[in-house]
Amino acid sequence: MDLRKVRKLIEIFNASNLSELEIHEGEDSIRLNRTLTVVADQTTVQSAAHLPSDVSQTLKDIDIDDDPADDDGTFAVLSPMVGTFFAAAAPTDDPFVKVGDEVSPGQPLCLIEAMKIFNQIEAERSGTVLKVLKQNGDPVEYGEPLVILSE
Repeated sequence: MDLRKVRKLIEIFNASNLSELEIHEGEDSIRLNRTLTVVADQTTVQSAAHLPSDVSQTLKDIDIDDDPADDDGTFAVLSPMVGTFFAAAAPTDDPFVKVGDEVSPGQPLCLIEAMKIFNQIEAERSGTVLKVLKQNGDPVEYGEPLVILSE
């Protein structure tokens, strides 16, 4: 099955209200299943060395400091779900964090809205915000980097 078709199917599935979809094409088949349980206040933090190769390459392409050869000590906060990114609790509020801010474990970094539920994403580790990769209203995928922090 063509990868572009699979991505398009996932896109259509995410935009629908379906809880399950199964498609057979010749000997190939794909089954998509959505669990309706949403866990609030969940944060995933991984070092860039442990990210999938396509995400690691994306992070390498992003200029997060003056010396791109010195990538040690940085880590990405990843989206724990598919949804919409929000930097603040309300449109008129200041963002939870901005570049240069020091964060500590449990501090809110952003919100991800999924299925009309706002999920607060918190820092699991202390660090300094090097880059906020998303803007208000941007769609996010599961595992996509949201914020780059340094130790």
